[in-house]
Amino acid sequence: MTAQSTIPAERVLDLLAELDRSKQLDTALLEQRRAYRQAAAVLAGIEDLSSLKPVEPASSKTPADRLLGDDLVPIKMKRLSGKVMLSADVRRQALSELISSDTLSAALEANPKERTGPVQVQFECYLTGNAKPIEQQTLSELEDTLQALVWLDGVPISHPSLDDVRRRLDYLRLLAPFESLAGDDVFRGRQSELDSLRSYVGVLPPASLLARLKGTALSWLQPPQQPALSVFGPGGVGKSALVARFMLEHTRLPEAVRIPFAYLDFERPTLDIGKPLTLCVEMIRQLQLQFPLSGGVDSLLEFANSRKVADANQVRAAHNVLADLLGIIEGRLGPRPYVVTLDTFEEVQYRGEASAFPLWDMLIELQKQRPFLRVVVSGRAPASSLRLADRPPNSLEIGSLDSSSAIAFLGAQGVEDPQLAARIVGQVGGVPLSLKLAASLVKRDGVDEKGVRNLAGRSSFWFSASNEMIQGQLFERILGHIHNPQVERLAHPGLAMRRITPEVILNVLNVPCSLAIETIEEAQSLFDELRNETALVMVHQDEDAEELVHRPDLRRIMLKLLVQKCPAQVREIHMRAVNWYAKRPGLRARAEELYHRLQLGESVDKSALGDRSVRFSIQASIEELPVASQLLLASYGLEVSAAILERASHEQKDATVAARIEELLPYGPTSVAEASRLAMPLLNQQNGSGIIYRAAARVALQQGETDEGLRLVEQGLSVTIPGNDTLETLNLLRDKAWAQRRSQEESSILGQLQEYALRHQMAAAIVQERAQSYEMTFGLPSSQPRGRDAEAAVFEISGLLAGLSSVEIWGLVPALGLVMQPLLTVIPTVLGSFCPKLAEDGGPFQLASFSDGSTQEALKMLVSAAMTASLNANMVVEFAQSFERLCSVWPYRVLSVQPPYGSRGSRGLAEAL
Repeated sequence: MTAQSTIPAERVLDLLAELDRSKQLDTALLEQRRAYRQAAAVLAGIEDLSSLKPVEPASSKTPADRLLGDDLVPIKMKRLSGKVMLSADVRRQALSELISSDTLSAALEANPKERTGPVQVQFECYLTGNAKPIEQQTLSELEDTLQALVWLDGVPISHPSLDDVRRRLDYLRLLAPFESLAGDDVFRGRQSELDSLRSYVGVLPPASLLARLKGTALSWLQPPQQPALSVFGPGGVGKSALVARFMLEHTRLPEAVRIPFAYLDFERPTLDIGKPLTLCVEMIRQLQLQFPLSGGVDSLLEFANSRKVADANQVRAAHNVLADLLGIIEGRLGPRPYVVTLDTFEEVQYRGEASAFPLWDMLIELQKQRPFLRVVVSGRAPASSLRLADRPPNSLEIGSLDSSSAIAFLGAQGVEDPQLAARIVGQVGGVPLSLKLAASLVKRDGVDEKGVRNLAGRSSFWFSASNEMIQGQLFERILGHIHNPQVERLAHPGLAMRRITPEVILNVLNVPCSLAIETIEEAQSLFDELRNETALVMVHQDEDAEELVHRPDLRRIMLKLLVQKCPAQVREIHMRAVNWYAKRPGLRARAEELYHRLQLGESVDKSALGDRSVRFSIQASIEELPVASQLLLASYGLEVSAAILERASHEQKDATVAARIEELLPYGPTSVAEASRLAMPLLNQQNGSGIIYRAAARVALQQGETDEGLRLVEQGLSVTIPGNDTLETLNLLRDKAWAQRRSQEESSILGQLQEYALRHQMAAAIVQERAQSYEMTFGLPSSQPRGRDAEAAVFEISGLLAGLSSVEIWGLVPALGLVMQPLLTVIPTVLGSFCPKLAEDGGPFQLASFSDGSTQEALKMLVSAAMTASLNANMVVEFAQSFERLCSVWPYRVLSVQPPYGSRGSRGLAEAL
């Protein structure tokens, strides 16, 4: 047996004493950490952790960073002062301990130097019970309150609920743009315009409304229907400020006299006029913030946001949602006016106003049921296509401020001397943008006895009295205040580019702007400096990186200055941009390359604008382009100003109207009726062109007026054939042949169509002629074609189909329905080349969005079958049935109608460009 070792009793006592001292030390450290936690718990952030003092100083000298350790998190929010702060869970526990021990005051007094910043102020107000009611807090105070209450959530201290704070915060954020544009500190004048707006809506000035409320209970009476109101004027004149002021006035009134509104700003990429459910969601959200309506409104918002609705018929679902919303307003608030404001409507007009017609149809129908609906459309050009109450919109043109209002406006901008303000108004006029620019120069540069120094005013021989030229001079002066000469050159002429990135600075702008840089790091440094010039540029977040764009209210001015001052540099920038973007992949690069080619005056083919997103991108900048390029684009159907069109030839004007009519054809009866109104005046003029006769004929045929449509086709042919316009003759013959399908005249017409189609080698026209000829010769077989001639015809059509694009196939949908069954019976392998075109991303079959649910469902089933059939030959029968079903519900009586891109196409622009 091995002897066991023994430990002396003295050693045992020493070990026990050491263990006891260790426990005492651990307890002391825990107490010390608790004291530090409590000190940190009342601080929004800690700048100098090494100087942090605990609530109850102890003898231990262990530093705070070692004791707190993982309790701390780094501060990333700018509004929070300091470098670190206590984590939320630890903070709540420490605050609860302070409250239970009644030592909050001691904790606050422990570190007075760390009690800084706006969040700390609000946090302390709640800790000490001195916070203002949330209804009295400003937006910034409420944002700080929200952070403070997140920390206090679950802590036994009196404070409003987080939901109430968030709701109030959302409401103030809704009003923030209105306050910025038209708050008491900045808005002046416009009383007559406000009265016009009040008269249209059907409300009195706020003071009168309040007086009526004091006298007796206000009873809202059902008003009559009213047309829309079109508020229009040039950029910078104050349209949005006027509308914002009107709505802001009503947000300040008691609920009994306040009118509900929806403000939809189409400069926001999340709002798409062709995707009405997105508008519905925003309208419901805003109503919830304005009035404490619960129950039905919450359910309606949940329904509008549901996936089931998003996948269904957008227009019908949106109609139902808006109908329910208007019913809730009338039931809860009475028939008081409900004002829907569509602001920055030029963004819609740039992309083609035709996409708004599904929304117009809804508003027209809904106002008949709820006459209190009012619609205000605000943009640079009048909006004429919305016909509420069977009338075009009333017009309210916004011009310059009168002299006294302009002087008051300058006072709000910091020019407090009335005499100086009057001199400036005499120099620059009463446009708010000009006044704002002038005020910024006065603050920077001072003035002389005439007003803004070195400014050629309205009396100058060399300068036009136009507002644009005055604004241009002011803008040029602002450029002179950029301290870095490289950045100044980058801003002007470098901002001839629509988008600037460090790569563009290095590869495109380096030489023309004399930047003399060699590395991407140098380009990034200049990019960062230019980004700080917030008066000139804004930051846009691309998918991959940031980019700078010129402020839209100044870009038009800057580009005119560029062309006048340094045309050679501008041309070199455009040439280098073309070379740069031509080598880059993607739709964005294609749009930028096309933009710079047009700036150079190059003639681009219409097919270059075939992609919807590229077309939208060019339309958004069309006013920047040379006149010749604008006229070319107008002939392709893009929107240009009336002033530009006045310079166009008779044929160009007709081509522009015809293209606009084609844009209107896909969107239903109201849209087609608008197309008819566009065509009628031109039909009455002498020497009408073939293109306008064809456009009017297509409208009549689409409306079911076959005899009138064919009469117009014949009038068009009587112009194009003698004029040797063979292409337009071919187009007219295509419409005539389809309109007279299965008639006695079909055979002779198809002979003419064949001649012109072969002359132009237009594959789509040849396919149409072959499909109609097949039906006329062989009938509509449901099985194997009989005879060699029938099979030969099928093989010929199959070969032609291989060369068609997805857009051309779209235009032939009902014609291809005549031959689809025999085609797939004889040559099922044709699906290998045919189906991928139907399923291609960005193609018409993927992006089209019909308002009719049955057509949309048939289209969806066809695309699904195309994706399957192209991989599996056994699905040929299902594909044929899907194609036949789509043809049976096809809503167009003419061929080659553009796809109804209304919702998904314009959304693609917001995401891709």
